[in-house]
This record gives sequence, structure tokens and C-alpha cells, in this order.
Amino acid sequence: MSLTREHIIESALQVLRTYGLGDLTMRRLARELGVQPGALYWHIKNKQELLLALAREILTLHPTASGATAGERVRENALNIRTALLQIRDGADVVAVAYALDPTSLQAAKMFRSGLIDQQFSATHASWGADTLMHYILGSVSKEQTHTDLVRAGLLDGASQDQFGEAFIFGLDAILGGLGLASTQQE
Repeated sequence: MSLTREHIIESALQVLRTYGLGDLTMRRLARELGVQPGALYWHIKNKQELLLALAREILTLHPTASGATAGERVRENALNIRTALLQIRDGADVVAVAYALDPTSLQAAKMFRSGLIDQQFSATHASWGADTLMHYILGSVSKEQTHTDLVRAGLLDGASQDQFGEAFIFGLDAILGGLGLASTQQE
């Protein structure tokens, strides 16, 4: 098998799923692929580029929404992003790093911005609104994933874990209401 960018990204996703972000190093990735670390750099410039590629891959795990109203589309996309992040161990942390590195490169943030512009928000306010949504999603999922790790380590019991989904929807609907995008699908 020849080494490709796609093989590197898939292997990196597998390391994330199994071990988490703390164990994702270029050396470990090279070892997993059976190559020397320098071979990775022909396809991925550095770890930051790898994290950006991983974030894009994580966020494509669920399709974008096609709801009837702008509020419904934004809400559905936020829920899809949450689901995608939860499928990958430390997914929120990976996407948060990528978002900090290049917030304009993630399709999810672009979708939020364009949805807000469609609702007559100025470009600046649409950007701030998209940031608010992304920060809320990333922070909520990071908290949930950290809680899961603490339960896995035996430091917490998992009894309160069921409330994360309800709390997420409550906060999301509060933000959408504040943006004037209240959805008719609130649960």
C-alpha cells in the first residue's frame, strides 16, 4: 500500500477514536502506518495541517441540514455537528484547535455565517453569531467528552450523562432565540 494523504487522515482518525488527542503524534501515526515520520511530511506539512484536515473530516460525518426555515437549518446543523463530534474521542478538542487556527476553513462555520447573512445580519454580526454557535457547540461537547473520560477513568459515575443532550438543546434554542432564529421544532 502506498502512503497517501487519505491513508494518513484515516489512520489519524483511528488513533483519535482509540486513544484520543493526547496520543496523536506524528511519530505514533508513522508507527501505525509502518513508515518513517519523515514520510508523513510529503503529504501533511505539520500537525496543525493534520488537525485542520481531521476537523474537516470529522465535520463531514453528518450531512448538512435542509430544514424549511433558516432557524431549522441552523438548529439541525448544530445537532449534526454535535453528533459528529461525539463520534470521535476528543472530537471537540480537535475541531476547536482547527477553528482557532483557521475559523474560515471549516464548512460548518461558513454555513452558520451564510445562514445569518441570509437573515439580513451584517457580515460582522453574522461572523459573531457563527462564532457564538461554534463556541457553544465545541464547549458543550468538550464538557461532555471530558465527563465521559472521567467516567471511563472511574473518577465520576455516569448517572448525569443522560442530561447532556437535553442541556445542549436548551442552550442551542436559547442562542437561536437570541439571534431571532427560534425554531418551530424546539423539543
